[in-house]
Amino acid sequence: MRNFMSMSTDVKAVQVTGTGSVSGGRTRLRGIMMTNDGTTTQSITLQDGNGATQWISDCPQGDVFAFNLPMDGILFVDGMTCSAIGADITATVLIDK
Repeated sequence: MRNFMSMSTDVKAVQVTGTGSVSGGRTRLRGIMMTNDGTTTQSITLQDGNGATQWISDCPQGDVFAFNLPMDGILFVDGMTCSAIGADITATVLIDK
């Protein structure tokens, strides 16, 4: 009898409040949660190690945004970097390696 269950991976939560490296090496984005304490809509931009933008999302003023990516998420081949983030944004990025 075959076992059709897939191997589980370790998901990690990384808090992001500024630009710079989020995770080194091959990484998958599984989900993101953002809060915006500001008075305008603000955004976050995540890029892979090659500088290709893989994810951009907005969060309305004074609100919360949460999204779980289906299936295998988004692959960031050579690491994940936050290249832009609103001044009033706090993000929790869910990743696995």
